[in-house]
Amino acid sequence: MKKAVLILLLVVFLFSACSPKEDEDALKAKKIIDYHKKKFDNLPLSGKIVDGVREIEITSIQYRWEPDTVVVKKGEKIRLIVTTADVPHGFELEGIVIPGWDPEKAITKDDKIVLEFTADESGVWDMVCTIYCGPGHTGMKGKYIVRE
Repeated sequence: MKKAVLILLLVVFLFSACSPKEDEDALKAKKIIDYHKKKFDNLPLSGKIVDGVREIEITSIQYRWEPDTVVVKKGEKIRLIVTTADVPHGFELEGIVIPGWDPEKAITKDDKIVLEFTADESGVWDMVCTIYCGPGHTGMKGKYIVRE
């Protein structure tokens, strides 16, 4: 009998110890997600609308992007026009597949790359250079933001 009571108390203790922690973690995660959803609400949308498509010109320059933050709305058709001002660079929105684009392709000074896709999912992604462009290459990051 003592053994059964001890096991029952142990089970109750384990369940009671886990529940509040999971609820607390879920609340923290929800707060972080809500914060990031609203964090960029005050930023203006990037580029301009041309024939129903949001067109944004992006220039790569050692070791930065101009603009370094791109903001669009979920559901919009996007046209990125990517050029480079100096050495060869690569272009990737980490975690987003752009149809017909190879992120490992070098963009040289005379290139004008046009990438078209739809902003299907809201969130924040890093805009990165994928071709080594010098000692500051790893810090060459921008933000691609898709708002609801």
